[in-house]
This record gives sequence, structure tokens and C-alpha cells, in this order.
Amino acid sequence: MPKKSSKSSEQLSLFPDEAWMLDSHGDEAPIDDCPFVQEEDLVSRRKVKVVDLFAGIGGFHYGIAAAAAQRNKGVKPLLVSEIEPSCQETYRGNHRCDVVGDVNAIPLSDYSGTADIVTAGFPCQPFSNSGLKLGLSDPRGQFYFRIAEIIEHFGAKSFILENVPGIRMNGGGRFRSRLAVEPQVIGQTMKYLEDNLLELKNYTVRWLEIDSSRLGSPQVRRRVYIIGVHRDFGDNLDLRFPSYVPKRFVDVKEGGRIPRLALSANQEANLRSFLSSPPSYKDGMRRVGNAYLCDGGNVGQGYHAYGMVPTLTKVWARFLPIYFPAPGEKRPKVGVRDFEPDDKYGRGFFRRASVREVMRLQGFPDSFVPHESDRLAYEHAGNAVNAKIIREIASKILATIA
Repeated sequence: MPKKSSKSSEQLSLFPDEAWMLDSHGDEAPIDDCPFVQEEDLVSRRKVKVVDLFAGIGGFHYGIAAAAAQRNKGVKPLLVSEIEPSCQETYRGNHRCDVVGDVNAIPLSDYSGTADIVTAGFPCQPFSNSGLKLGLSDPRGQFYFRIAEIIEHFGAKSFILENVPGIRMNGGGRFRSRLAVEPQVIGQTMKYLEDNLLELKNYTVRWLEIDSSRLGSPQVRRRVYIIGVHRDFGDNLDLRFPSYVPKRFVDVKEGGRIPRLALSANQEANLRSFLSSPPSYKDGMRRVGNAYLCDGGNVGQGYHAYGMVPTLTKVWARFLPIYFPAPGEKRPKVGVRDFEPDDKYGRGFFRRASVREVMRLQGFPDSFVPHESDRLAYEHAGNAVNAKIIREIASKILATIA
């Protein structure tokens, strides 16, 4: 179980603009929690029934299972859909259930039951900074309508949809949001999506952007979460979250020096050429050295193990250089901007993050078995939904629909 920190709430000055996320017990000490979830309850006969769309490798499943376990419940998938074969293989192997392919080809008449939660991490490329931002003009941007059909088919008690923050302002224009937890301006795509969400007359719907680092993850990963709860369970949807002690990469590290994760001589030399200057600081991350171009045209930079790390992507997950300080070297404090290294700075070592470490950054439990191909496992991690954040959201939902 999470334990309360004895340290003062001043530690969370890193997150001063997130007062709306604090619960009604905001004067309590922040929660000192493990950055990744634990295994689900496989014994309980009481199950949370889930429909998992665009399921990836099971981040939604693990998050809901962890929330259900807090209530002595397990998870029963009614339908799992994922089109990518290696993700299907990984999901089946870990969750021991059937996984079907293209969501548009599913004969819904073959499936029945009432879903407690429908989840969907629908394709982000139409709205992502790394894509062309075609929005709803991209065929992949049309998947919402199939999701809504499936929500209705299963008479879902609730749903969680996840996408990149670029969806908020995609499509141009400036409109006042009607469903955001925080008052804000949105673009044409989000307005169109809100218009359609409001057509789900039986649901109370709200959406918010969550940075995973603010709920106890060492990864700075911002995502938009759209949450709906059937009006049979009331119209009040409480999406206030408690404060958490900030975490660092060392809180998920698998070990020290790992030879197979050593950098190339060129990468090592590039990073070390910048170590004459202290690490820069932003949002809890401490970048060691400046950005530089590496093989393949990718931009590389290192991050201090005693700080946070940036958003994982399918590429960046595979090449995330971490600086581990030498014995006795001065360590920075997470959330404190000012840091003056001592004369031992630079005597430590660099290595890439391991598959297990990037999965922990995404909140996956250590019982998770990644794909046997490291290349695919890193890609899976970069595309996954953060299971710990889903646990926090699902805990709120299960408290409402129980």
C-alpha cells in the first residue's frame, strides 16, 4: 500500500499550477508511492468487466487491475482489440485472453455483457507533434465514432479515452471548452469531439490533461484523458487527485552498469563534451549536456538519474542516455531548480535505459513480460499508456460505480 511521506508539502513546489488536482485533503503530506503498479488480483471471483480498444500491450488493463485489486477484485475482459501483431502477442501472453484485430471489423453481435469500463487509446498520429496533425481529416482521426458505438453496445458504466495533448488545439480556431475540468480554449478538433461527446446523453463527461510526473511517475508525459460515467451513478465526477512525492529515474532503475546498454564511443564522447557545464533544469528533468545529432538523424541528450526523464516515444525509449553519478558525487534534489555540481561531476557513467526500466517508467508491473525483441519492446513502451495514471483514474471511477 502507498505510504504517506513525513516531508512537508513544500516539496511539491515543482507543481504550483496544479492546485485543482489536489483532493479535499490537500493539507495532508504527499503520498510516497511506487512509480509502477503491482500485479492484479487473479484469485478474486469478483471481476471488473473491461472492453479494451486500441489495447496495445495492456497499459489500461494493468491500471484498471491495480485499481480493482484495491477493492479485492480482478479484471474480466469482455473484448480486447489491437491491430498490431506483436502487441497482440504480448497482450495475450501477459493477460491470458483473446485479442482480436481491426476494431472496425469486429462483429459486435458476437459479444454481450455490460462493461464496467470501456477504454481506448485511439491513434494519436493525427494530433501528435511528431505527425502531420491532419486531425479529423486523417482516417485514423475518425475512430471516435466506432468507440462511441461500442460504448453504447456494451451499455458501459464508464469509459476512459486517452490521446496526446496536441488534440486540444488541433484544427485551428479558438473555442471555449464545455467539458474540460479546467476552463480553457480549445481548437476545432476538440470542439468537434466535445460536440459528439455531448451526444452521449446518458453520460457525464469531463476531460483533463495529466502530466504523469505529477502523480508519482519519474516520466514527464502529458496526455489528455476523456472520462465518462453513466448518469445512473450520479452527475458528479470527482477528478481531483492527491499530491504525490516526485520521483526520479533512480526510483525505477534496474541496476548500475549494464554492459549491453553502454553507449557507442561517439555517443559517449558527444555527451561528455558538454559536462563542463552543470545540468540544465526543466520540469524536474536535469539534462546533462546539450542536444546533438546522432546516427539516424535523431537528437540525443543525456538525463541525470537523480531527476525526471522526458516523454518516451517509440524511438526515444530505445535511446535514453542516463547519467549515473560516481560514488560520493553530489546529487541534485528533485524539484529544486538550483544545483551546483562538485568536482566529481563527470566521473560517473552513462548508459541507456533498459527495457524493464522504460516499462517501469510507463507504470507496468515487474511481472509484465515484454516482447522477446528488444527493438519491439522499446517501441511498445514508447506507445503505451501509463498504467499508474490509469490506476489513479480507474480508482476514481470504481469509487463512483461500485
